[in-house]
Amino acid sequence: MILYSWKDIQNSISKEESPLELLAGSGITIGSFDGLHLGHRKIISALVEMCNKEKVLPGVVTFNRPLPLYKHSSDYAGDISTLEQRLSIMEDLGIKFAIVLEFTDDISKISGHDFLSILKNVCNLRCLCEGEDFRCGYKGATDMTAIKYWAEKNNVKTTFVAQVLYNQEKNDSERISSSYIRSMIQKGFFSTATELLNRPYMLSLKKCTQRSDKNLVITKSEIDQVLPPAGIYHVKDKNYNSIRLEITDNELIFDVQSNLDAVIF
Repeated sequence: MILYSWKDIQNSISKEESPLELLAGSGITIGSFDGLHLGHRKIISALVEMCNKEKVLPGVVTFNRPLPLYKHSSDYAGDISTLEQRLSIMEDLGIKFAIVLEFTDDISKISGHDFLSILKNVCNLRCLCEGEDFRCGYKGATDMTAIKYWAEKNNVKTTFVAQVLYNQEKNDSERISSSYIRSMIQKGFFSTATELLNRPYMLSLKKCTQRSDKNLVITKSEIDQVLPPAGIYHVKDKNYNSIRLEITDNELIFDVQSNLDAVIF
C-alpha cells in the first residue's frame, strides 16, 4: 500500500501535479474506519468493485486517530484499532493507497466541496463511495445530497452504501457503528465485538513501556485503545498461547515476563 500525508497533498497542489501512481485516476472513500467493522467492510468492498469496473486505483482518506477523539474527547473511551491495524486490513481488502491526515484546525475548517475538489485535482478522483450517513467538511455540513450535487458537476461517479444492522434480538436491530462496538468492549462483550469486527479484538502493546519482574506490567495511561472493565481475562498472544491478564484501575498485569507485541481477546 502506498501512503501519503497531508503534506504530500499540499506539495502536489503547489506543483499542480498528481502523484505518478494516481495519474490514471482513483476512487476514494473517506472516514476514520475505527475497527473496520462489517459496515466499513461493505463500503470498502463496494469501492474496490467500483474501481475495478472503472479501471482506477482504490484508496482511502483516513486519520491517524479516529475523529471522535477530537470531537468528543471528554468521554472518548479509546480507539478500537491502531492505524497500523487499520491500514493492514484495508490492504487485505484491496485498497492500494491511503492518505493519512492529522485532524488539525486547518483541516477542520475546509468546506466539504473544497476538500473533495482538492482530492479530485490531486488524486484524479473518478469515483467516490461512502455510507448513506456520511458527512464531511466544516462542521459536517456536506451531506449525501450535497456530495451528489458536487459529484454531478465534477463528473465523479458516486455510490452510497446503506447502513448495516446488527440483530441483537428478533425485534431489536442496532446500527453497526464504532461507538457501539466500543461500548461492547467496555462491557467485556468480546463475542459481539468479534462478530461485528469480523475478527477478534486485538490490543496492540508495541508502543507501551513494559516492565517485568515476576509479571509483565503496563500502565493503562500508555494505551490508546479501548479497554474492558477491571477484572481477570484469559487472552492469547499472536501465537495463540494463553495468557492470564489482570486489569486493575491503573495497570495491565500479564502472567508472562517477556515483552508482548499484542494480545487477542
